[in-house]
Amino acid sequence: MMGNMTTDSDLATEFVGAWLPGSTLTLLTAMNSSTWAVDANGERFVLKIAAATDEPGLHAAVCLESRGIRTGAPLQIERRDDRSIALLRFVDGTALVASDAPLIGATLGKVHVAIRDCPTPSGMDVWPWGWLDTGRISDPELGASAAEAVHRALDLAPLLTHGILHGDPAPEAFLATDTDVALIDWGASCHGPLLYDVASAVMYAGRDVVTGYRTNGPLDDNELEHVDVFRALRWAVQAIYFSGRIAADDLTGIADASENEKGLEDARAGLANSLHGEPISER
Repeated sequence: MMGNMTTDSDLATEFVGAWLPGSTLTLLTAMNSSTWAVDANGERFVLKIAAATDEPGLHAAVCLESRGIRTGAPLQIERRDDRSIALLRFVDGTALVASDAPLIGATLGKVHVAIRDCPTPSGMDVWPWGWLDTGRISDPELGASAAEAVHRALDLAPLLTHGILHGDPAPEAFLATDTDVALIDWGASCHGPLLYDVASAVMYAGRDVVTGYRTNGPLDDNELEHVDVFRALRWAVQAIYFSGRIAADDLTGIADASENEKGLEDARAGLANSLHGEPISER
């Protein structure tokens, strides 16, 4: 479970008081962190407190931002025990939605090209990720399906292009203005097959992500044709994630336990479709 909210609130007050005295904090809803909007005399920032394992992704965001992609990169990072406290740039823009799939894909492709020369941050999870542990899934049938998805991805991965990934490119992480599209929320960043990012975006927004990705991305059709294998892996990751939350009774960022149960059931249906249903990739 994420850290005690009172403790995180105390940390937020302490660190913002040191970095930006006189600022006001407004708590935001976030599933895997404690996050606040910060108003410093009219100048806006975001304060994020998360597990220390999120920190490598913040460093990846810094490198990518130096290459012209807005990421909400950190201006300050401090460590307190197992928590990372980061003051992030505020990123303007309107969140994309699933119907923006071609733009999501095109932006993700642009990001993959821009980040490929960035060094892999120290401590970043590198494929094969240790947290791909289907043993955390208590339901035997779902666990078997997730294990099948993981094994298929492991078998294919040596043939694919690897690099730094965003890790969870949901539509709301893409913020559009009249001039560009930002990609924020780099806490889930890791290193592995780029196809995982593409498949994750497909899971959220549909097959037109691949169409958009082709315009800017570094992967050719020989790799993109396997997107369904990694779409199944993404659903397996969701099954592992929500199984862990349910086991820990973790309600961070949600109204009640039913939202964790829904996330697990969505993973069950998604895995069944990805492994045995209609292919979503273009052939």
